[in-house]
Parts: sequence; structure tokens; C-alpha cells
Amino acid sequence: MPPKILAIIPTLEDDPTDTIRSILNQTVKVSKIVVVVGSWELYKKMRAADRVTEYVYVRPNFRDPLGKRVATALNQALSTINLKEYEWLLRVDADTLLPRRFLEENLEVNADCVGRAGYAMLLRRESFDKIFNGLFVGVGAEDSYILYKLLSVGHVVKAWKLQPVVKGRKRHEWGYYSVRGVEMYKLGYEPLHVLETMLHDIRNVFTVLGYIIALVKRYKRYEFANWVFKTQLYRLFLRKKRYENLQNYKYRSQTLIM
Repeated sequence: MPPKILAIIPTLEDDPTDTIRSILNQTVKVSKIVVVVGSWELYKKMRAADRVTEYVYVRPNFRDPLGKRVATALNQALSTINLKEYEWLLRVDADTLLPRRFLEENLEVNADCVGRAGYAMLLRRESFDKIFNGLFVGVGAEDSYILYKLLSVGHVVKAWKLQPVVKGRKRHEWGYYSVRGVEMYKLGYEPLHVLETMLHDIRNVFTVLGYIIALVKRYKRYEFANWVFKTQLYRLFLRKKRYENLQNYKYRSQTLIM
């Protein structure tokens, strides 16, 4: 028998139609699709156009950071569902498309969580229940929190075997990046990883600023922050050793040639 999968899509104003189609087109069929909408106009439009998908309207609190708003909306929708009826929870953003074999190939990974970002996460329902009591944590980086929490307690988290496709790059206000920096501090990121974010997007200068503010003010960090910090330092050490080994190899090769 195919696994029972609950797909849940949070959206503020993005039309989820293409995302829903990509889910319905999977080689492994989902049992139910729920879309959590933060726009009343979009909610009315989708309800009128789609009688198959279940839609839930949740009025967003814009004073909360994005991650917390998403978690609140998802939890409100999950409160009407018996999660124990499902084996997997597929959480997908409304600007994300899933290749036809996305579920088939990523289920074969056999992990507690498949995915490195919140825009497409495949969660084993039993683990989600056990570690998070069946609820998304209302924090600024709710997707990263899930990944690191699972890893820190010994559960298996793996990258996608077949990656999702994001339709377009979102542009955020500076406040988003500031909150991101605060969350990176709370998650346990060491400074070098935070500084490296500016190499990818200059707006991450606000990420660095948020991190520094959280560091100076000694914000309370998440319970697994020390584990994240030590793990990242260890990976930096391994990266350094690989670089040194590569340089030594090049030196020996040049010496032999000469």
C-alpha cells in the first residue's frame, strides 16, 4: 500500500495553483492537500475555483516574524486534522514546484526529515509527533529549528535526493534579514558562517547586524545551540584540514615534476 501523506501549503498572497498541480502529478499520490491562506481575498478566490483541495484562512499577525507567522498558520490548520492518520507530512511553500518523482525518490531516502529548507520538507509523522508534539515551533526560523532539533537528538535528516524547484527568488525587507541574524545566533551559528552570508547577498549585512545585536544583548539561545556551534566548528576544522592536504598534494606534485 502507498504511504499516507498529508500535504500542507502555507501562503500569504502567492497563488498555490501550480504547486497543487505539481503535488497532484506525483507518481506517489498524497492522501490530502491543505492550503493555509493568509489573505482573505486569495482564500475566497481559491475556494471558489478549487473544490478538491481543503483551504483554511488564518489571519496573520504582522508584528510577528515570518517564521512564527507561518508556524502559527500551519498549527491552526493541523488542529483540525488527526495527524495519526498519516505517515508523512509534506510541507511545501506556494512558490515551489515538485518534480513528478519528488515524493517517490525522496521517500526512498528513508529519513526522519528530507530537505534542507522549509520550502519543501518531507517529515516522518511519527518523529514529528515524538519530538515536536505534532506542532511547528513558533520561532523566527521554524524550518531550521526543526532540522537542528532532529539532528541534535540523533534523528536522521538528509538532503533531497530529487530537489524541488522554486519559481522565483523572493525579495525581503531589511527587517527579515535582521531577524535572520538573531535566529542564527539563537540556533548556535558561529560567527564565520554568519559573515559568509554576505558573499551570497549584500543585504545580509543586516543579518550580521542582527547576529551582533543578539550576541551583545545575550539573547536566550535554543536548547541545541551548543551542539550546532560545536558541530560547525568541527566542520570548519575538517574544511581546513582538507585545504591543507590539497596544498601539500600540489606542493609534492610540483616538486616531483621539477
